[in-house]
Amino acid sequence: MSTDTNPQPLPHLPDPALIRLESRILRALCCASDSVAAAHLTAPSPSNPSPRTNNPTARTTILASLSTHHWQDPEHRVLFEALTRLPARSATELREHLPAQATRMGFPEVNWDAYFAPSTDNAAIETLVAELLNASREDKP
Repeated sequence: MSTDTNPQPLPHLPDPALIRLESRILRALCCASDSVAAAHLTAPSPSNPSPRTNNPTARTTILASLSTHHWQDPEHRVLFEALTRLPARSATELREHLPAQATRMGFPEVNWDAYFAPSTDNAAIETLVAELLNASREDKP
């Protein structure tokens, strides 16, 4: 029986909603020029004034905005770091190079199918990122 009057705090448990949001963002970043994602991950235009991740500068900006996020899922952190090491790559190039990059980082067991699967998500990447960053700030004690 312990007489410790200063119990250790419980470890912070990951929030399932944040994990799903992280996954949606990473899938959008990986599939930026593929099918459904292409509709809202393209360069700015009169009908779409928001820069998207198919534009290398926009992808870099989005990755930079996520650099301070504490990733809830370790696999998400690995994928994010691998993406930052492969700037200005198309979705096709990412499919080819991300697994090797993650392996070089010491993480060969990433579920790539989950990130390169066709997405039916119609949300803009900027909206998802803003939602994630806001939720992350609210989650901090």
